[in-house]
Amino acid sequence: MDGYSEFPQVCGTHGTIQYHPDGSYTMWGESGTWRLEGDLLTEALTAFDPLHVDRTADEIGEKYVSTVQWVDQHTFLKRFADGEVRAFRRCPEQN
Repeated sequence: MDGYSEFPQVCGTHGTIQYHPDGSYTMWGESGTWRLEGDLLTEALTAFDPLHVDRTADEIGEKYVSTVQWVDQHTFLKRFADGEVRAFRRCPEQN
């Protein structure tokens, strides 16, 4: 997302995460790295803003593995290690 669009109006989701081609990700108050191998998505926290997220320094570098299931070219389901499933959608380009 471009950083200007509001949710859930734009994409019908409850949050924004940007997966960048260089293997980094950003979301509100945190950033990290990601890697997708088959249907396994591995993410690792590299930095966070304690004023915006409930994270601790102990979590930096910790790997989180989830399973991704593509619904279509713009939507995937992400199953977290605790069994929770959330839908993510590719948001339209904003001009």
